Amino acid sequence: MINFLLSMLISFLIFGCHNDEQKEGDKDPNISQQTNWNLVWSDEFDQQELDLSNWNKLKWRPGWVNNELQAYTDRDTNIFLEDGNLVLQGLVEPGYLGTDYTGSDYSSDYTSGRINTDDKVSMTYGRFDVRAKLPKGKGTWPAIWMLGESISTVGWPNCGEIDIMEHVGYDDGMIHGSIHTEEYNHMSNTQKSGSKFLSTATDSFHVYSLEWSPNYLRYLIDNEPYFFVYNDSNGDPKKWPFDEPHYIILNLAIGGDWGGVQGVSPSAFPMRMYVDYVRVYKNSDNYNDVSVNFKVDMKNQTVSETGVWLSGGNLGSGQPGGIQMVPSVGSNIWELTLTLPPNSSYTYKFRNGYLPNSWQGGWEILDNNCGVGEYNDRSLTISDIDTLLPPVCFGECIICD
Repeated sequence: MINFLLSMLISFLIFGCHNDEQKEGDKDPNISQQTNWNLVWSDEFDQQELDLSNWNKLKWRPGWVNNELQAYTDRDTNIFLEDGNLVLQGLVEPGYLGTDYTGSDYSSDYTSGRINTDDKVSMTYGRFDVRAKLPKGKGTWPAIWMLGESISTVGWPNCGEIDIMEHVGYDDGMIHGSIHTEEYNHMSNTQKSGSKFLSTATDSFHVYSLEWSPNYLRYLIDNEPYFFVYNDSNGDPKKWPFDEPHYIILNLAIGGDWGGVQGVSPSAFPMRMYVDYVRVYKNSDNYNDVSVNFKVDMKNQTVSETGVWLSGGNLGSGQPGGIQMVPSVGSNIWELTLTLPPNSSYTYKFRNGYLPNSWQGGWEILDNNCGVGEYNDRSLTISDIDTLLPPVCFGECIICD
């Protein structure tokens, strides 16, 4: 009897604590309680098996993309549900023999899981929340992302790619969000991307979110925005192919061009990416973006032949070029009107000249009276009403005399 009780106690300590470790202290902003969004689709992963009416299990040979080391399999050892979570598990399996989706046989030393909603669940616009805990260790490369349904006809990157979250294990805690299009992509080093350090990314669950409208993409972690991409394409699909349906992808890659830069650590195995839920929302009837008009007075400047631009900060889309402003007729004032989400905050600067390939030159230099952060950016917090900002003098905190 004593041995039985000891056995039960040990089991409780091992398995009970394991569950608490996954859930305790984890952040969930509970977006469903906010009035601006209505839940339209979700998978809570509370069932016994993955819902194949929502998801596809991918079967890929190693090296299929990005020189990744793993084979993606549809086995329960790589993709399974546990304690209300989806688990994508990466394993070391020397000499594993498998068959990919084309029917071709292969051999691999690593296996992992990748699922998507292609041909089952696709969306255009809305808010996408994924609550996840990321794997720890060099060689891990988990991702939460979306691809345009048109990939089968127009190919990548023309179809559009939205990376809601990427994390590489050798840079623990650094979360990346980005877009890839024909004009902006990593193959030509022009992708638009932003990053935020999250010290507990591999220890706790966090909610990785995307707000997607016809005017912008806004990236958030635990409901705190950190990256913004504005649609300044003027209808050019090479820059903005994001007015068409996209499907959701969850995967755990091993090694590869980015994830494997510093090799793969044996101690990272078995590597696990936990996903508590995937939720998709649409705007409620009382949600409206707001119009914000920016003005800068260039009366004391010699304006560049390439004009004046709003750039930098979290409005700069991770690229130095920025968003083009237009001159007001008969004055030295340049202006720009953006459609932005309500009750949000931004940092930015004005830049004299279009320098898309350099962070050097043309920036206004502000003092601490109005500059914030490492680069002394301008700051702005908007409410839920349209905003007309006064014209400020380039490089100064005040209206020009």
